[in-house]
Amino acid sequence: MKGSLTMRTQKCYAVRPNVSEFLDIARRAYTEVVDDIAGLVAQLGEKYSLPLRTSFSNTRGFFIQMKLEGGVLPGGKLPEEFIKKNNYGFTTVDLMKMNDHCEEALKDIFHMSYVVVSRLMSDVCEHIHCLYKLSDAVSMLDMLLSLAHACTVSDYGNV
Repeated sequence: MKGSLTMRTQKCYAVRPNVSEFLDIARRAYTEVVDDIAGLVAQLGEKYSLPLRTSFSNTRGFFIQMKLEGGVLPGGKLPEEFIKKNNYGFTTVDLMKMNDHCEEALKDIFHMSYVVVSRLMSDVCEHIHCLYKLSDAVSMLDMLLSLAHACTVSDYGNV
């Protein structure tokens, strides 16, 4: 799926659930913060009767975006609670704090995912000799099967 938020979320779930309890807890914390952000934006939209929606970019994190009909603000000006970012993209102090919590949760998730993958790689490396032996046996069987097939198809057995 495309989109920086979608890719970011997919990275959070690179390791399947129930592998690490702490990783699962960090994922829940991240999800809760994202849900809280969406709730905050919806609440602000209702409070000020504005058409607000939650948006995301890698550089800005989560921010508030406003889609206006005809490009005119209801009442002619923004509520004082909003800090103008650009055109019709805004943030609030609460949203900036939530973005910080979100980033902290992501750092925890990525670190724990790295630890899990590193352990997996270490375990695989301990048994890599078995994989080499297995691939050697499979390649030998493949060669013998190919020779047997060639003999039956080409009538080499009657020479």
